[in-house]
Amino acid sequence: MTRTVWSVNDWDPLEEVILGSAAGLTPPPVDVSLRHFFEPPADAKDERIDAGTLQRVVDETEEDFALLTETLTSAGVRVRRPDATAVGRRYATPEWESVAMHALMPRDCLLVIGDRIIEAPMPMRARYFETAPFRRLLREYFDAGASWFSAPKPLLPDETYVYEPGASVVAEHEPLFDAANMLRCGTDIFFNVSNTGNRRGAAWLRRQLGSDFRVHEISICSDHVGTTLHILRPGLLLANSERLTADQIPAPLRSWKTIWVDTPENDGYAFDWPRASVWVGMNILALGPDTVVVPANQTRVIKQLENAGITAVPTSFRHGRTFGGGLHCCSLDVRRRGELETYL
Repeated sequence: MTRTVWSVNDWDPLEEVILGSAAGLTPPPVDVSLRHFFEPPADAKDERIDAGTLQRVVDETEEDFALLTETLTSAGVRVRRPDATAVGRRYATPEWESVAMHALMPRDCLLVIGDRIIEAPMPMRARYFETAPFRRLLREYFDAGASWFSAPKPLLPDETYVYEPGASVVAEHEPLFDAANMLRCGTDIFFNVSNTGNRRGAAWLRRQLGSDFRVHEISICSDHVGTTLHILRPGLLLANSERLTADQIPAPLRSWKTIWVDTPENDGYAFDWPRASVWVGMNILALGPDTVVVPANQTRVIKQLENAGITAVPTSFRHGRTFGGGLHCCSLDVRRRGELETYL
């Protein structure tokens, strides 16, 4: 029987992927939750993005996604797309109000583990309903036999956002995490406790998954792990040379070979301030254990991968720093060919 949804790592051969959409991209208000996540400049509220610039970013991103779709399809991967987000869609709770940001990054709002798809309890208010454009696909996967869960919907009061010396974190009032906080390695899942995930979130995930999986709490970066550490395949890591040292690699992975990424190329950004650092350039998508898709202008990253025997497939990706996400963020592997294994 063919499994509609199955993925337990980031390197088994890719068969089906959800690719996000830039349609409806709307910069949200600079509230306490956005400041906590993006750490924007003090004058961020004064940013004025003209309609022409915003439309250019949307159009160029969709052009890049069309090329990426061709690349993936030619590799035998089925590509699915969400519904468009309505421009400027507002919503409110008794505590706060915000604007839906986009449907660009299924990796952030949806977590696939085995045959489960989990809607993440995201801490940023502008991302509260980010799974809505993906609901058509979620219904389809559910009807085909996948398990579909949603973590408890958080309240996100102002007290959620805590600033500690040298770091910002989210309070432990309720389970919180972005799905991109996870590093999946078969039966072992590494959960990054940070400003986008708390220990209560790790506890909720641990209980949800049960005894088949081990959820390890780590703290290797301020938010998502995809610009800090990747598992390319068992025994081989790709790591951020500015954020990590060898003794900061999670202990169970420390004996594996590590490719230490040199500072990536600066892609630039179209808005007043960037929503991601240059390290979004190492945010890659694996087609299999020996082949990864990489932004075409990341020549140093490509060279380092190829020197390690990894085939790097270049693709146009112009606005990762503009909207705050890379190739890994903007895609979600729904099905990979392989079985659940223990590698550690």
